[in-house]
Amino acid sequence: MSYAITGLALLAAVTLVNALLTFAVIKRWRATVAAPAPAAAASGPPALAVHEGDRTPAFTLHTPRGEVSESTLAGHPVLICFLRPDCGPTRESLPEIHRWAEANTPSGAHLVAVVSGRPPEAGPLLEAVGPLTELTATEPPNGPVAGAFGVRHHPTFVLLDSDGTIAETGIGQGSLPALNLLTA
Repeated sequence: MSYAITGLALLAAVTLVNALLTFAVIKRWRATVAAPAPAAAASGPPALAVHEGDRTPAFTLHTPRGEVSESTLAGHPVLICFLRPDCGPTRESLPEIHRWAEANTPSGAHLVAVVSGRPPEAGPLLEAVGPLTELTATEPPNGPVAGAFGVRHHPTFVLLDSDGTIAETGIGQGSLPALNLLTA
């Protein structure tokens, strides 16, 4: 009989602890559901530090062809692509970038690929864009060129007019109409 009483007491204690924990979880869940959404979530789509109509910010990029800056690119339309090797949308945008390069570089436009990451990680992505342009470079995440343009998301595209004015910007695969129109 004493085993039965001990078992019932133990069962009652476990049931009480379970009920208390359940009420605590429900109370926390209700508080979470009732709390307003964080302000950062409602801030809208990501933005760059540069906007359409701005002048190209000063930058220097070290490429296999030598140093490239905003002044060396003047006089030609330029598509600057900020890419990341481990980014799915970056890989998905490569055919669009390829089509843009085929349609525009024969008429003098330049394609610049800035790959965020260390050279060993960036190798396959550099090989993918290498046939399209010699103006490729790697830089650390949030490197100096990405910082000059305010790039925080990949892929990011900046299309420059021949006079160095920013014609279009886009963040994410399929975000830049110029890639779809095929002409700068």
